[in-house]
Amino acid sequence: MPTILRLLPVGFWGGVFLLGAGCTIPSKTTVVPSSQANQMQTTDVGTVIKVTEMTIEGRRTRLGQGAGAIVGSAAASPVGGIRSTGSALGVAGAAIVGAIAGDAIEELATRKKAQEITVQLRNGDTVVIVQEAPPNYMVGDKVNVIHSPGAARVTLAMDY
Repeated sequence: MPTILRLLPVGFWGGVFLLGAGCTIPSKTTVVPSSQANQMQTTDVGTVIKVTEMTIEGRRTRLGQGAGAIVGSAAASPVGGIRSTGSALGVAGAAIVGAIAGDAIEELATRKKAQEITVQLRNGDTVVIVQEAPPNYMVGDKVNVIHSPGAARVTLAMDY
């Protein structure tokens, strides 16, 4: 059996593994970090005056590197096994390249769309908050800015 045909299952399962690692279980409600539970937060009301589309950097873990290294070394392994120093160096080099590629793929696959939202508060202050989108805000939206020391988020105001 040709080497390429033997490696197709490895590539397939490696891709499935990487895609599965970036997936999360969807929720019908807003998911907040556990650090925000049972914490007092303050709300200010304001109007969105500017919105800029952004991207939140994806995560980089050993998972992407490890999967990439496995796929890279499997792709470079000779059919009869490693029988020389050259073959071993080739497999090692492919594992390193695979790890670098796996890291980059994981970061790209876990990026999130975001918005930089500039809000003019009722008291005249202007604040800027970057948060994951959706929801997508537009200039003129009436919003609540919910904040506590070190954290803030924007929600639509229902009773402005």
